[in-house]
Amino acid sequence: MRINRISLFSVPVRIGMELTRYVTSQSIDPALDLLVVKIETNGGLVGWGEVVSAPPYFLPELSAGAREGIRHVSPVVLGRDPRQVTAIFQDISAALRGHGNAKTCLEMALWDLAAKAHNVALVDLWGGRVSKSLPIYSLIRIGTREQTLAALEAERARGVSRFQIKVGAGEAHEDVTTIRMVQEMALPHERVWYDPNRAWLVDDAMRIISAVRHLSPMIENPCETYEECRIVAKRTGVPFMLDEVIDSPRRFLEAVHDGVLDAATVKTSCIGGIEATREAISLAKILRVPLRIDDYHGTGILAACFTHLAHTLPRNLAFGLYDFVRDDIFPLVKNPLPVTAGEVRLPDDCGPGLGVEVDETLLKAPVAVLEAP
Repeated sequence: MRINRISLFSVPVRIGMELTRYVTSQSIDPALDLLVVKIETNGGLVGWGEVVSAPPYFLPELSAGAREGIRHVSPVVLGRDPRQVTAIFQDISAALRGHGNAKTCLEMALWDLAAKAHNVALVDLWGGRVSKSLPIYSLIRIGTREQTLAALEAERARGVSRFQIKVGAGEAHEDVTTIRMVQEMALPHERVWYDPNRAWLVDDAMRIISAVRHLSPMIENPCETYEECRIVAKRTGVPFMLDEVIDSPRRFLEAVHDGVLDAATVKTSCIGGIEATREAISLAKILRVPLRIDDYHGTGILAACFTHLAHTLPRNLAFGLYDFVRDDIFPLVKNPLPVTAGEVRLPDDCGPGLGVEVDETLLKAPVAVLEAP
């Protein structure tokens, strides 16, 4: 069995910047696309992967980099046995430094293909599921007190109990008001955290957190750099989650060592791909750090991959998964994983690989077809 073709499909998508500092700080609104990779073998098996590269003001990447990165490493993938995933990944890493968006997309398809070659679900190829189901989280749009409470109640009716609150788009005193308001509304069993999208200076963060420290809010990645976040964490003592500054498994380990990390968001494109994400999962198990596993955006393919990954975590280390199915930017998957009572679960009979059925009729002609000689 050999990999004989890699096809790349590009689907333009539009994702708003609502509720973040980027609404007012950007003069360039970059065109984004959903990159879908289809890997085929001479035996008829197909593996699927996808990535929506984040805007370059959010992560240091471009959509073109994902496409060209896959082109660049295709010679070390084509002609290979898809079951030899470790050897293939080693050659990809040797040939391409960085480019986590390219690696995320390509590695996802290779893992899907490898699991299908073994006729097992991907989670079983990774050692089997540890959690039976996983909580999802929702992003709440902040408005008036009445609007915020209504949004919370609507999500609570779906069984959701984990909420990410965007702050940092206005003045410091507005963020203080928002945190106080939502902390008062939160129920005892709920997890709520506040994400400024790296908008705060150290000075802002100190002023805001000092005003609400008695409420013990969890703050997500308040400042632009890891070093700034470390300063704030050390001086304030509130629960901390890091996100975009976790750019490698080594950084994850450093953050735990520095006492900065109470929980982490691992974005596959940011940390370096699916394999780097699995390394972070192994570290999280050893160091007992809860994880959110996601990426900038995606469809049911991405959601399935993250769900397989997160099912290898114990329940108490699975901080939450974003409900991509509800906010699907492109209905590419015919059988998206259902969310029930605020939980997502891999079906027992999810099928081999990722277990999703891709609707190829929605994809136009490929932007590139790479074939083995």
